[in-house]
Amino acid sequence: MTQAIPMKTKWQSRQISLKKQSGLGLIEILVAVLVLGIGILGVASTQVVSLKMNSQSQSRSQAVLLAEDILDRVRANPDNPAAYALANGSANGGVCNTAFAANGGTVAANDIAAWENSLACLLPEAERTITVAGNTVTVTIDWDQDDATMIPLVVRTEI
Repeated sequence: MTQAIPMKTKWQSRQISLKKQSGLGLIEILVAVLVLGIGILGVASTQVVSLKMNSQSQSRSQAVLLAEDILDRVRANPDNPAAYALANGSANGGVCNTAFAANGGTVAANDIAAWENSLACLLPEAERTITVAGNTVTVTIDWDQDDATMIPLVVRTEI
């Protein structure tokens, strides 16, 4: 008596091959998640650098506007430009006074006091120097820029 050998169907052979590959799909998913995670970290890093550069740009623009402000004040008082000369030092003692009011001194003294208060309020740890040599006025502003390679702002003009 001969026994009939059952034939394997396509379905049964597929089940066997799927069992041999078990876990392969999970590894592919883990690798894809890892690559995606690294990509997201790269985008986040780029965003952090962008925010830092944007902040530095805003501070430098603010410093340029403040330098132009004091130069406009000197131009508005052309009879006494030497009164605007300031040695290197901390702007307004590093203290921002939000309720600032002019103290009724000379025009130059009031201009300098208002300008120094603006420096202290708008730039962190601002230091300033104003030199007057004849008709040339040079304004130097330095502040905490969180970057050792950044140089102070220097604006020079003829009055």
